[in-house]
Formats: sequence, structure tokens, C-alpha cells
Amino acid sequence: MIFRCPAKIEAVLLDTARTIVQTEYDALWQEAEECGEVPWQENDFERQQTIPKQLGQGELRIIDLYPGLSIQIATYHFWRPVRLDYHCIGGEVLLSNFYLAGDRHIINPGIQFEEDRAETTGETCLCYIKEARSIEYFPAEQTLKSVGIHVDLERLRSFGMTWDNAPFPLRTLIEGKSAQSFHQTLNQSTPAMQQALQQILNCPYQGVFKRMYLESKVLELLVLQFEQLQGKQKTSSANLNFRSADIERLHLAKAILQQELEHPPTLIDLARLVGLNDFKLKQGFRHLFGTTVFGYLQSCRMERARQLLSDRSFSIAEVAQRVGYASPSQFCHAFKRHFGMTPSNYRR
Repeated sequence: MIFRCPAKIEAVLLDTARTIVQTEYDALWQEAEECGEVPWQENDFERQQTIPKQLGQGELRIIDLYPGLSIQIATYHFWRPVRLDYHCIGGEVLLSNFYLAGDRHIINPGIQFEEDRAETTGETCLCYIKEARSIEYFPAEQTLKSVGIHVDLERLRSFGMTWDNAPFPLRTLIEGKSAQSFHQTLNQSTPAMQQALQQILNCPYQGVFKRMYLESKVLELLVLQFEQLQGKQKTSSANLNFRSADIERLHLAKAILQQELEHPPTLIDLARLVGLNDFKLKQGFRHLFGTTVFGYLQSCRMERARQLLSDRSFSIAEVAQRVGYASPSQFCHAFKRHFGMTPSNYRR
């Protein structure tokens, strides 16, 4: 049976210079689904879906290895530039990404380390985005290919061992001490990573052997990434002559800011409280947490404000006061700059 989409979508293809924004992107997907163009094809524990022809060429493969562990292999080639702006809910999942081809630009306002970043060929990253705004830019006429590993935090905890030697923020995340979203770009993928990725893409097995083989390669990649993250943090700390005691003091400073949103200490007072000079405090925050002291305070305030707005017993003025703003108008301005909407719109 041949499905033909409406002429209004075919006409869109004539304008290759215009950027596809979220509303048009959603409409093209809806039209394609109504035409029966993009059904999911399922085979055992693998699902596959092509993208609408009006958007470009490509497909998404999802391989569900076990509950809490899956692989997503995405290959896209868009006819026109794409700019998406949506609310991302990732849940209690650690995401490991490997970018095999193409460059893209992503902004997640308010997350730790890298809220505004380029994601380029050969890079690898770890991220935990429980909930955030996501603004994504994809170029036209460029093949984008990535391999993503999705692993539930409970799955990582199921190994049953302590994570004392794991790098921050992995350790605190798995131990349940931190729920703040982050994105951390690592170094270029190593030869060992590249070999494991090719083995995943060209798996020679079928059935249960395929599942066992892929799981072993996924765990291998995660170990290589965790080791890479640990090495990156050790190099950063060594360059600043940080001792382990200094790093502990920086984490203490971070905890103090989380607890004192309404009346936070000044930079000098915070440095005195944790036993560091203000220079090492500022430099340590940037290198260890990927943001400034004030930037981290703002992120905590906005996250707390978002939570308070869900409780309608608090007025917007009360929310502003509880996160340290004397003026509701200043709070509204900061909230809109951070989330792209006013507090009242967010509450609605």
C-alpha cells in the first residue's frame, strides 16, 4: 500500500533555506505518522524507526538489553537546519554518548558544568538530565551519527559495591546524594572505545548471544568512560595544586550554598567558612564544577524555585523570598532568563 502525504508538506521541501523549528518539526512527525510513513519495526529486543522523508533521511535504533539498560543508535541527515526547543525529562538515567559523525549545538540552561556546548565528531560525554529545557541546533546536509547508552541509576547500584573511588559527580549521583542535572564532555574517544563501538555496530551474533555480547561491550564502554572522567578530574586538580583536603572544602562550599539559598554568604565569607582563600575557591569551583560560585548559586535557586512553584500554596512573591530575592520582579526576570518563561507561565 502506498501512502501519500498532503501536498502542503511536499511544498515545504522547496524551501531548503528556512530553519525547521519545534512547531513545524512536530507537525511533520504528526503528518508522517498519520500517513503511516514512520511505524516502529520490532525484532526481538530491538526497535527501529525511520524519520519522516520531509525532514531528511535516517533512523533511530533502540536495543533494549535488559530493564534499565539500552542502546540508542541514531543516524540523521536533515534537508534543512533544525532548531528544537522543548522540555526534556530524562528521569533517573545516566546517559553515555559517543558522537561518530557530524556536529551539533545544545543548550540546557541551568545544568552543571556545560549548559551551552558544541557536540562534535569523536567526542564522548556523560550526562544526567533529570529535567531541563533543551535547545538543540542541527545543521542541514550533514550526516549525524551517535551511539547512546542509557543506564538506570538502580542498574549501576545493583553491582553492590561502594563507589568511594568513583569521580564526582558520578559518586554522589549513584549514592543518591545529588539529583542536579549535569553534562560533562570528556576527551576524544580512545582506540579501545572506538573498537567497542564498531563491535556494537557490527555485532556478529543473533538472539540471546547478541544480547550477551552487546551488554559486555556496553559495560566495557562505561568503564572506559568512568576511567576517562576520573583522569580528567585528576589532571584538573593537579594543575591547580589541589590537595584532597581542598577538594573536600570545595564540596563543603557547594553544600553550604545549597542550604543557604535565602541568605547566602558572600564570596569572602564562604571562603573563610571552608578554609580556602577566595582565589582558590573561585578557581576550584570553575575547574571542579564547571561553573562560577555565583553561577552555581543561581542554578540552585532556580531549581528550588521551580519546585516551590509546583506548590500553589506559595505565592510568587513568597517563592522569590525563599530563594533569596528581595524583589519579585528581579526573581521573575531571572527565572525567565533561566527557563525561557515567567514563573506564572511555568505554574500554568
